[in-house]
Amino acid sequence: MSGVGVFMDEQIDNCWSTIGVWSKGGEKCPRLKDVLHCRNCDVYSSAGRSLLTRAIPLDYQESWTTLLAKEKVEKSNESLSIVVFRLGDEWLGLPTKIINEISEIRPVHGIPNSKSAVTKGIVNVRGELKLWMSVGTLLSVDKGEKFDFDELRKSFLERLVIIEKDSEQFVFPVSEIIGTHRIWKDSIRDVPATAANSMYSHLAGLFELDERHVGLLDQELLFNSLRRALV
Repeated sequence: MSGVGVFMDEQIDNCWSTIGVWSKGGEKCPRLKDVLHCRNCDVYSSAGRSLLTRAIPLDYQESWTTLLAKEKVEKSNESLSIVVFRLGDEWLGLPTKIINEISEIRPVHGIPNSKSAVTKGIVNVRGELKLWMSVGTLLSVDKGEKFDFDELRKSFLERLVIIEKDSEQFVFPVSEIIGTHRIWKDSIRDVPATAANSMYSHLAGLFELDERHVGLLDQELLFNSLRRALV
């Protein structure tokens, strides 16, 4: 950015800081008796006009254009597409790339002799049987008391989320979906070291969205925990 440096550092006669009102001592300019302040002096005014009318260095525009273009490219590569949903009273998010489908709530059929509190049964989605898991139970998230909806309103908001990774699929219900959002990576905060409950142990970070505090689930940990819950 040499052009910027030349543009800013070009020498002018700044007598107002050496013998004017802003000097720190020593001889004062004799013209102060007449003009009272450097702002009223034609030398000061002329210097200001020269700063505004001086020629822009040849590489000034090119340097700033290059810098701004670089920042834009870097920022565009540092974001994540995240599906945000509510589970009970908690707002959570998962990377869009692992969301296979979002569907309406369907009947769940229990699995005989199943001892898993997380594995609730199987559900038919477009003719395929898939495992219905309770992520709320896995994360120790309550069904929620802050959202006082009647039963009809609840059934309208609830959805099934189908996640997939390496051809492995799980289905789990959520209380509400608010859509897909692009989140800058530098806006995602670390999970506090003092947070030790099951939900926080499955988070990759925290971020804010429209005044909501959202936990970003770690996809690897989530799949591993769901897989272990099948036993």
